[in-house]
Amino acid sequence: MTDRKYPVAARLIHWIMALGFVFMWACGYSMTELVEEDSVLEEFLFDLHISVGVTLLALLVLRIVIRLATPPPPLPDTIRGLERTAAHLGHAALYALPALVIALGWAETNFGGHTVQWFGIEIPHVFPETGETLQNLSRNLHRWLAYTMLTVAAIHVAAAYKHRWIDGHDVIRRMTFGRG
Repeated sequence: MTDRKYPVAARLIHWIMALGFVFMWACGYSMTELVEEDSVLEEFLFDLHISVGVTLLALLVLRIVIRLATPPPPLPDTIRGLERTAAHLGHAALYALPALVIALGWAETNFGGHTVQWFGIEIPHVFPETGETLQNLSRNLHRWLAYTMLTVAAIHVAAAYKHRWIDGHDVIRRMTFGRG
């Protein structure tokens, strides 16, 4: 087993993004399922959801740059075959899905004729205003891929704990701070 850890910057961004996406799932669910439509609270949650999404996009880009500049520590040799392939595919999905989910949220906003704002700062349109059909399609894809990402993240956490508590190789340590 390796005792190497991910670079400090990668670990920090990992945990900030994990908290950010937990917030995004809770916020997204709340604003679409629990809060009264067209209310001040719904508008506030939408604005906050979009701003945090833009922040997560910037962190994702930074995380990819760090990943390309500094390869991750190798998996323990005891992780082989299908399990090793699943680990690599899962990690790839945890880079690709956030990018897709954020892009679809941005598209939904622009397709509906709205400007993405980052805490009140307008960001130029990336997608053209096209109307309700593409807005609805991007909204549905955004939602379902967000739930897919939540599922992949839950499997990721479960796999890390399975490796720690059942297999006896503590891959969680590679992404934590401190010793031991």
